[in-house]
Amino acid sequence: MKTIFEEITQSPETLGNFLDSLPVLEAPWDKAFQERFCAMCKAKNCDAENCEHMEERNNPHWWLALKR
Repeated sequence: MKTIFEEITQSPETLGNFLDSLPVLEAPWDKAFQERFCAMCKAKNCDAENCEHMEERNNPHWWLALKR
């Protein structure tokens, strides 16, 4: 029998899905996204509808793949 930890960490995809399901207002992947993309973005009043980096936005899967 697996522990919950073993179950949710069996793959980056499984962990990403678990993190994505958490009802959080701000997460580490949000801060990383803002530092990497928003800091250099020239768009004015950017929102989720016109973001050039929608694939990474609010995406823990992207964050889990970052190198330290």
